[in-house]
Amino acid sequence: MIKTIAHLRSSDVPLGVWLLGLGGFVDAVAFVVLQGNFVAFMSGNTTILGSSTATGHWSLAGLSALLICLFFSGCLAGAAIVRWVGSAAHRVLMASVTLMTLAGAILANTTSTWSGTLLLAVVGGLTNSALATNSDVHVGLTYVTGTLVKAAHQLVAGIRTTHPWSWLADIGYWFAFAVGATLGGFTFHRLGPAALWVAVGLAAVACVLPSRAEITEA
Repeated sequence: MIKTIAHLRSSDVPLGVWLLGLGGFVDAVAFVVLQGNFVAFMSGNTTILGSSTATGHWSLAGLSALLICLFFSGCLAGAAIVRWVGSAAHRVLMASVTLMTLAGAILANTTSTWSGTLLLAVVGGLTNSALATNSDVHVGLTYVTGTLVKAAHQLVAGIRTTHPWSWLADIGYWFAFAVGATLGGFTFHRLGPAALWVAVGLAAVACVLPSRAEITEA
């Protein structure tokens, strides 16, 4: 049988934009609940860890260290899924993100808002594994510092070329995160811990979005 390339199915861009929005949403909620700490932005948590240790604020330092460990555990789990699950890895990852977000929402709304929000750090780690390989989205999915740096370099590189607007694509990724964070802050202000049910819905939608470019052989 002769095998030929039959179909290039999809781009990751819609999924990447959606996950950036989800990352911004949960990070905004966490920022309010966790005393200015994050569940997606580990550079910020590392700065808080260092400054809190230096000034003897041990409870805040411990919280930052815990969040970093939870995020790292999510990254480890995501990497393991990508390596060993095979072609179904994306769907398993998205299902894991949704289930962990659901667990956080249930815990936050029934037992402890603080504890439920902590679980979202695992969600952040899992999310960053979603498009880590074989993707046309080359930005962080829960932080956008590097995205802004890339956009600035592309803007300068595009001057007097045939592609002067290529930097707007990366600004679009930043904008998706910013919109998600705005919605997260607004929703939490209005609904409190119930805002995490909205995050569950956002994660569930990600389960059905096109994954990565797939080549089907016929």
